Amino acid sequence: MRKPVITILAATTLITGVSAGAALAQPKPCPPGLAKRDNGCLPPGLAKRYVVGQPLPQGLTYELITDLARYGLTPPDGEWLYYLVDGEVLKIADATFVVLDALGLLGN
Repeated sequence: MRKPVITILAATTLITGVSAGAALAQPKPCPPGLAKRDNGCLPPGLAKRYVVGQPLPQGLTYELITDLARYGLTPPDGEWLYYLVDGEVLKIADATFVVLDALGLLGN
């Protein structure tokens, strides 16, 4: 009885390329330092990233760009402003702080 089960597992591994142990493995738990944070177990550098179409996350360091000529930027239309976030220029809605566009890294 044991021999057919081993043969079936071996055949399954050859066909799917996945071992039975890997197929039944549970996802790794969140490390204790990240488990304390309410961000889906993401490291701090990834958790603070912005998403175009979403408000800029709280706690993220940003700087309003006022010297548009220095960066070669066109004047905003009054409904959005340019901000510098992690060395990247973002176009952000003034009223809602929603990220409208990512214009690229400084110097590019």
